[in-house]
Amino acid sequence: MAVQHPVDDSTGSTSRRRRLWWIFGCGVLVLLVVIVLVANSWASQRADSDDGVSMPSATSPSPSRTASPTPAPTKSPTPAPPVPSAPDPAAGIGVPSTELAPPQVQAPVPLADPAAAVPGVVFSISELESVAGEARGPGEVAGPSLRFAVTVRNDTAVSVSLTSTVVNFYYGGEQSPATELAAPGGVPLPDAVSAGGAARGVFIFNVPDDGRDRVQIAVDYSAGVPIVLFEGPAPK
Repeated sequence: MAVQHPVDDSTGSTSRRRRLWWIFGCGVLVLLVVIVLVANSWASQRADSDDGVSMPSATSPSPSRTASPTPAPTKSPTPAPPVPSAPDPAAGIGVPSTELAPPQVQAPVPLADPAAAVPGVVFSISELESVAGEARGPGEVAGPSLRFAVTVRNDTAVSVSLTSTVVNFYYGGEQSPATELAAPGGVPLPDAVSAGGAARGVFIFNVPDDGRDRVQIAVDYSAGVPIVLFEGPAPK
């Protein structure tokens, strides 16, 4: 009768234990990897939350761009008006600033003769006489004076304005300007003279007796028109 020896099972047990340890080790390794991934994900979310920055998802629409308002067209500055050229002194019109051209004056005529300022507008001097001038207004000085009448005849077909007409008086060797008085009997020229009519004014100027040998009466009808000049001796 054969004797059966007991089977040695130590080798199989050792192999099973190794497989168990290998499975256990793999499980632990997988667990560690999962823990690391979860920890990293949590840390990333915490960092995003602390920074207050939310990253838009790929599908979230980008904010629409608001159109900037179109600026209103600016109004171009109005060009400055052209500077007028200086008037021609030969035309008898004064130029601005200190370069004032002397007014044009007609050749003098005797005191008793008429003279036309422009065609159809004729001036004449009459009733030249010596009077005692009276001081009634500011700057007036009573004393020996001359009074005379200035008549304007309108031979044109339209009314003529006299609002710009000025009468001046000069006397003596130096032809000094005389001071105008209002009395006795001064009468201003009217504002206009009708077509075919005549108008008259009376003027008084303070003139000393020794300055009457040669006097000039200047009638300035209008700007740009040569002055009408009457010249001669005056009564004392």
